[in-house]
Amino acid sequence: MTSNPHQLVDLNVAPRRLTAAELARHLAGGDASALLMSLIQITGDTSLLERFGPRLTSEVRADTRLIPIRRLDDEDFAELEKLLIDALVGDASGPYLQVPDDRLFREMIAFAAGDEIPDEFVGVIKEQAGFVPSVPGSAAEPPSDFKIAILGAGMSGISAAIAVADAGFAYEIFESGDEVGGTWRINTYPGVAVDTPSIYYSFSYELEANWSKYYPLGDEYQNYLLRVVDKYGIRPHIRFGTTIESLVWDDAAQEWVVTATTGGQVVTTRANAIITAAGFLNRPKYPDIPGRESFAGLSVHSAEWDPAIDLAGKRVGVIGAGATAVQVVDAIAGQVSHLTLFQRQAHWITPNHLGEGIVPAGERWLQENVPFYDRWQRARTYWFISDRPYGIVRVDPEWAATHELSISPANDQLLQLCQGHLLASFGHCPELLAAMTPNFPPQGKRIIRDPGNYYGALTKDNADVVTTPLAEVAPEGIRTADGTLVELDVIIYATGFTLDFLSTIDIVGRDGIRLAEQWNNGDDPRSYLGGTVPNFPNLFVTSGPNSSSGHGGGHNFMTEAVAYYITQCLRLLVDRQARSIEVTHEAQDEFLVQVDEQMAGSIWSYALDAHTYYRNSKNRVILSSPWRMVDLWRMLRTPDATKFVLR
Repeated sequence: MTSNPHQLVDLNVAPRRLTAAELARHLAGGDASALLMSLIQITGDTSLLERFGPRLTSEVRADTRLIPIRRLDDEDFAELEKLLIDALVGDASGPYLQVPDDRLFREMIAFAAGDEIPDEFVGVIKEQAGFVPSVPGSAAEPPSDFKIAILGAGMSGISAAIAVADAGFAYEIFESGDEVGGTWRINTYPGVAVDTPSIYYSFSYELEANWSKYYPLGDEYQNYLLRVVDKYGIRPHIRFGTTIESLVWDDAAQEWVVTATTGGQVVTTRANAIITAAGFLNRPKYPDIPGRESFAGLSVHSAEWDPAIDLAGKRVGVIGAGATAVQVVDAIAGQVSHLTLFQRQAHWITPNHLGEGIVPAGERWLQENVPFYDRWQRARTYWFISDRPYGIVRVDPEWAATHELSISPANDQLLQLCQGHLLASFGHCPELLAAMTPNFPPQGKRIIRDPGNYYGALTKDNADVVTTPLAEVAPEGIRTADGTLVELDVIIYATGFTLDFLSTIDIVGRDGIRLAEQWNNGDDPRSYLGGTVPNFPNLFVTSGPNSSSGHGGGHNFMTEAVAYYITQCLRLLVDRQARSIEVTHEAQDEFLVQVDEQMAGSIWSYALDAHTYYRNSKNRVILSSPWRMVDLWRMLRTPDATKFVLR
């Protein structure tokens, strides 16, 4: 392991000079509220908020935008354009207002969103919009011999590396693949894309202005991660092609013994702390049906896609009905001679009003060139996709008692949207409409966005939906439980991943206790605040139990919040001049009582008819966080030293 120099993330925006012609050409297509907030920061003239803010109006244009557009009338907008041109053309007038104080920021984001913003959200929006860094600032340097091993070089591993490096810790990443990216390295199947808005699905301290689509394609997001890794100097710290076999805690030395295989060789190293960033969905999962090896045609799992596969003119069966299956079907429907979707349980699908969802070139120019514009667009997006939809996953007992397919008025609004999409797509075919209608409330399983032609593809003459259980795979195709043989040339298993929770690694903690046994081989993972575990000192888990938001936001939020908390725990250890930090059993038990109490009112505890990996074999919800994102963010600000034993 090599040390990493302290590299505080600097989010200051340098003064920028643009030409009047460039600005005039692009400003007309911009969002008035984001342009106004940018102007206030560029000039420092806060009176502009009172002057223009009350005149902003909202326009919902779901065909082109993700969130409501904020408008000014022609006269006011022309005046705003002139002020921006005056401010950004010619000599710099002085330093920008980099970060508005909390009172001013709350007023600004309220006008930008066209919504009331409670005080409790100011800090998280300010951070998630990129105005202040989510990685901790400078502090006392940790001991030079204190080294951290990070397992995995996907989004969480990259986030953890940036956070600990910023705090001055030495680190090394162990990555089993030959490149970074995690999910976005592994998944290359047709149609693979991110289902979180692109302007938000990135690190808050490393915004990207040039996303080509409102929801980025998989390879575009992978390229973003590659740029981040190179910019922050992470690549030299990665051991590629290295699979972790075991982690064993040496209590006498207060260190972890890390055993791995690389290039066919077994290697051993030591680390003072471990950050697991391997996610919980890694190994491709196949349906439990006999005869898979007997198929005479081509079969492939979506996570092991070969780009050389040619589906043109083939009879293709897709097994699965989740997000991957939806994207695959949408992408390949026009190539195949016949498509059969084998669906165990229907999902709720939201309509796609964006078409191809291409971000206009003018919007990309504004995000790249007008100071702060991208941050305000991100702040607005965060507000609308984070805790605003929280009511959708909370059960209103009185409402649920009288409504079969919704649990609250907010949930019912989503139901109406999805049912409208179903009726518009399959209203002419009652049999297909029934087959594609779920039997549980929306969000009982992860909601899916129609890429644009999923439902449409299933209405074509060359497509079938099979809901009869599968009996076996035969050489000719798939036989269903009623004896029907569906002849196929290609089978695509879009059946997701096995929920591991670190069960594939032999992790031995204090007193020889194995994590697999403590977590019942991944079926019942339990931890404190999602990431620290009694009996396992200096072990920090990202993507841990009950740490993922199930109602909004994106994986990037969790990775940043958890990375921040881990770094604060490590700082606590350094400040106390200790070598290990371990959460107590009492702290974990108290936390789990809170989790279960809050989870009891969630859709995942209520909609038991929904088959979901969010719950374990005993129907305990182990994946989702039951709280709002702002609540989890606040919990992860500062570790409570009384919950830990420091040695």
